[in-house]
Amino acid sequence: MAAMTLVFWKSVRTISTAILVAALVVTAPFIVPNGFGAARLLAAYNDPVTITDYRLDRLSPETYEAAIRQALTADDPELAESIMILADSRDVRIDGVLRERTEIAVSTENSLGNQVSELFEGALTGRPDSTAGLVGTIATDLTTIGDVRDIIVEGGAYLSGEDYDAFILGLSVAGLAITGTVVLTAGSTTPAKVGASALKVAGKTGALTRPLRRAFTRLSRQAVNAPALRTALPLLKRGNVPAASRALAASLNTKPLMHMQDAATGVGKVMTRQGLRAGTDMLKIADTPADLTKLGKLSARIGKRFRAVLYLLGTGAVTLTGLFLSAASWTVSLALWLAGAAYFGFRLLRLGWRIALLPFGRLLVRLIA
Repeated sequence: MAAMTLVFWKSVRTISTAILVAALVVTAPFIVPNGFGAARLLAAYNDPVTITDYRLDRLSPETYEAAIRQALTADDPELAESIMILADSRDVRIDGVLRERTEIAVSTENSLGNQVSELFEGALTGRPDSTAGLVGTIATDLTTIGDVRDIIVEGGAYLSGEDYDAFILGLSVAGLAITGTVVLTAGSTTPAKVGASALKVAGKTGALTRPLRRAFTRLSRQAVNAPALRTALPLLKRGNVPAASRALAASLNTKPLMHMQDAATGVGKVMTRQGLRAGTDMLKIADTPADLTKLGKLSARIGKRFRAVLYLLGTGAVTLTGLFLSAASWTVSLALWLAGAAYFGFRLLRLGWRIALLPFGRLLVRLIA
């Protein structure tokens, strides 16, 4: 009876080993590459380029052409061109007719007449609808005109107890401070001014995510000082900007102002490298200042493909949202596969050792030695 039981369990173990080997061989092409890719993704959770590449690898070629058509329909040739450049870099074929449409649209958008018209509109209203319009808005802010205008409007409402936009008021105060070099910066203040202006535009047009706007609003409220505004506002209305700037500087809370300036500088650097719309695009998807930092790093490394990546992936370009569980499951599957392979390898090694102990095996070892 004992002998039969022993034979039975040996048979079970042999069959189990055979099943394990078959499972390892069949699943290897799926688990091994996906598992190692997921493990690398989890290890590089703070590297936006790795996350971006992982997500882009899973997009179909049709996605690129559809995105280009959508960009052209939305009258955004710059975005269509960025998507086309991204597709070319990943060896994705784009239809020749669609490519020609994109090139014509880009050429038309860059025409002098179109640029001048939008430039003046942005400068006058402070609410640009295009890149050229944003240039006009930033130009007014770089000369303090935009900041003065917004401080008078929002600051007046604040002092009168009316509804006001704390976000816009705080950024305008910060912008005036940056222009007046109240807050020292490393190098030129231009990126900070460009970024601060872009943040204001995004706030005015509702293009800022709610979490990011709340974060900046908290900083803005801390930076605004009512007594200083009461002194500065009459000076600004009379055009005495230097005196108004000094009045604000006398009671500025520099810590939140520095946080605002750092964020504005990051956005401004993206705009100076990739274009103004690239900066506004990142403001539409970033939920935290940390997201802005990661997007800034991504922008520096992928160049003109940046807008395309933001359009196709959104916050997924820099976060593992929606991928974490999938990546974790592939990683666990890989760990189990490796454990099974290690067990089979151990069994194989032990079998080889037993063979080596047989008379023939011992003789073979001696001959080899």
